[in-house]
Amino acid sequence: MKKIFLLMGTVLIGCGSAMAAPLNADSGPVQFLRSTPLPEITDGGFDHFAVDKKDDRLLIMAEKHATVEMFRLSDGAHLASAGGFGLPHTPAYVADQHQMFVSDDKMGCVVVDVPSLKIARIIPLRQGADEAVFDKKSGLFYIGNGGKKDQSDNSSISVIDVKTYKEVARIEIPSSNIEMMAIDHARGLLFANLRDKNQIAVIDLNARALKTIWTVPGLNLITPMAYDAKTQRLFVIGRKPGKLSVIDAGTGALLSTAPSVDTADGITWDAKNARLYVSGSEGLSVFHRDDADHFTEIQRIDTRTGKVSVYVDKLKQLYIAHAKTATGPAALDIYTVAPDPVAQAAAKAAADAKKKP
Repeated sequence: MKKIFLLMGTVLIGCGSAMAAPLNADSGPVQFLRSTPLPEITDGGFDHFAVDKKDDRLLIMAEKHATVEMFRLSDGAHLASAGGFGLPHTPAYVADQHQMFVSDDKMGCVVVDVPSLKIARIIPLRQGADEAVFDKKSGLFYIGNGGKKDQSDNSSISVIDVKTYKEVARIEIPSSNIEMMAIDHARGLLFANLRDKNQIAVIDLNARALKTIWTVPGLNLITPMAYDAKTQRLFVIGRKPGKLSVIDAGTGALLSTAPSVDTADGITWDAKNARLYVSGSEGLSVFHRDDADHFTEIQRIDTRTGKVSVYVDKLKQLYIAHAKTATGPAALDIYTVAPDPVAQAAAKAAADAKKKP
């Protein structure tokens, strides 16, 4: 039975627990601001976020609890909780429809009305719908599904048209575990981490077909992925050990690596500040971009096992959700992010140069 709970906004001011071997935890650009406790979520953690800047909302999927949790974006106040899901993972918010499309391991693609959080319809897919990426320009939602959860060695990337609520194409991928994906709009490509193969798939979005698969040295259990279109660089995070790999998105060549937090599930490329924010159960790694191909970790802080994160540039806030721990309840934690004046000045100069005739 579907559950909806409307809640009084609750925000707790405090500080995170210390982690072993922090790096510039108190002096780095990312600093703890406040926490919203979620004591009713006692089983499991969270998957990805959806952001609604216009209406000041933040939504996150609680996987094993099988709910969507809605917060006020500006201050993290908890607004509502709704059930009715199977095992929800990756949401995409479609602002002009006031709807959220959610990949659900057991149900397919679940369409949710916002802010009521009522399930409007379900688009059936193969079992195992998990990682996904939304292309706002085309109105297409790409969802990885099938694979090991479907008792198959092969997976699919389903193409969902959010206007028609239909699966308009299905791209077959020779992998049992598709992880995070990224879109290259300029070249019409989709990149996808194949975690079981330690490879990266390159998909032609115009042909809706697999183009090639890259085998990159040293990749292991690759999960998060981000993309910088300006330099055509992919940023991929592996596990055991935690490692950032910088890859040429034109050739698939490995350009550099750097140690990172382990068991990462979240990543944001912050172009204005020339930083990467990588969240994992070990903590948050903040990387500074030294040049196009190299990064240095400048800060590492405790996330209380929180693996998923999202950065909202407009508010200069980073959001991380974590499960219940031995010392406290599950919670949404908010961090302030200080600007990098040097990186921002360089970005402004580059933008101004493009405007000149």
